Amino acid sequence: MKRLYSEVYLHLIAGVIALGILGISGHTLWIDRQNTWEEAERSSRNVLTTIARDLEGKLDLLDLSLQGAIEGLKYLGSQQLSPDLQYRMLFDRAATASFMGTLLVVDQDGNLIADAGPVIASRSLNVADREYFIAHKVNNHIGLYISRPFASRTRHGDPSIGISRKLSDTAGHFAGVVMGSVPLSTINQLFDNLSLGQHGAINLFRNDGILLTRYPYDASQVNQDLGGSPHVMRLLGEKSGTFASVSPIDGVRRIISFERFERYPLVLTVALSVEEIFSAWQRKALVLSLATVVLCCAVVGLTILFQRELKRRTRAETKLRRIARTDDLTGLPNRRAFRETFEREWRHAVRSGSPLSLLYIDADYFKNFNDRYGHGQGDEALRAVAATLENNIRRPRDVAVRHGGEEFAIVLPETDLAGARLIAENIRQSIVTLGIAHEGSPYQVVTASIGIASVHPSRGSERATLLEAADRALYGAKAAGRNCVHHREAEADRQQNRRPHAAA
Repeated sequence: MKRLYSEVYLHLIAGVIALGILGISGHTLWIDRQNTWEEAERSSRNVLTTIARDLEGKLDLLDLSLQGAIEGLKYLGSQQLSPDLQYRMLFDRAATASFMGTLLVVDQDGNLIADAGPVIASRSLNVADREYFIAHKVNNHIGLYISRPFASRTRHGDPSIGISRKLSDTAGHFAGVVMGSVPLSTINQLFDNLSLGQHGAINLFRNDGILLTRYPYDASQVNQDLGGSPHVMRLLGEKSGTFASVSPIDGVRRIISFERFERYPLVLTVALSVEEIFSAWQRKALVLSLATVVLCCAVVGLTILFQRELKRRTRAETKLRRIARTDDLTGLPNRRAFRETFEREWRHAVRSGSPLSLLYIDADYFKNFNDRYGHGQGDEALRAVAATLENNIRRPRDVAVRHGGEEFAIVLPETDLAGARLIAENIRQSIVTLGIAHEGSPYQVVTASIGIASVHPSRGSERATLLEAADRALYGAKAAGRNCVHHREAEADRQQNRRPHAAA
């Protein structure tokens, strides 16, 4: 039982250590993952804020250019001014809009009135088919309008978007459009120096879900209507935020930070690849996991080694206890084992009220045997007697011991006097039957004298009573001529003084 408790305790400690290692490793990885995620969110938000402020500032300058052109057209005498003054009145503010590709002023039919920019537009230019012109002509209440990407006719087909405002006559009717174009390449130049990873992306949406441009730029991906995508609907439904989602454009899972512009119908997103964000964390997790596995295996290995050592020590202790309780010559339990067995069976007999019998056996004239045949032959005779004792007791709790020298004892639990006499007589006869020659004995063979005592112990009774009764019974057997069985009732002898043990 003690060994079982030790093994359970050892396994419990090993389990606690292993679980502790796993728990600490798991918690460390989880905290590190959360920190990695939060750091990615902060980085994307910082990049988003920087880009948004820069882009919004450039759009402000472009819008001021549009408004300046509209105010210039309102001057009634502008047509009588020189071309140089007309240009300055219309496009003086456009000089500060470096973001602009070109600026066009067209009439109600879409024909060019004036233009500004690095490329001079053809005088025969008509934009009545453009989205920005149609939108203002159809809807008189649109303010600033941002068009879908189109191939610029003034910049040799460069993909551009138009930022436009309506022109009105004195009656408030549609009188044309003033439009500033922004090449997509110019917008994408804002993102060139950013490091977003191999799968990072920046997207600029119109507030109806039209993808205006994307970095890294891919002409096949821009100008898509993604307004029906749950991913884009979330962008359009909130002012700003950060979330993880699979892109409807290329199917890559990213952490997306987005922000809607306050003054323009635009939504800007900065998206970082989840796989790239966690690539370093995954490497760290792999190393830590391997280290955790190694440590857990080490704990298991040490547990196995400790268990083996525990078993070895237990076997050694068991062997030592057995050696300490075993007689080297005969292999029977020794006098120490006799005391332990007697104490245990006495307590059991007291609890159960059952009888307890004790046999003292002494080999007759054994000193003469050793003197005549030598101690080697004497040892062989004692081993034969010991084997005979063991062969004549059948029950597991019956114990035969070597009490010392040529003396033996047998403890018989739950055995009354009659049963003890029967066993003793069988033992005596079996020893005679061995036929071990003993010329120093009147019987010419090795014989034994046996004293029997039996008792029904009760609480408060003395253990020495039974021992003394068996000893006196053995003395009586020797006094009766040896090679016989003599018995005494322990209760009857309780008040008698102990007599000295007779010599063999």
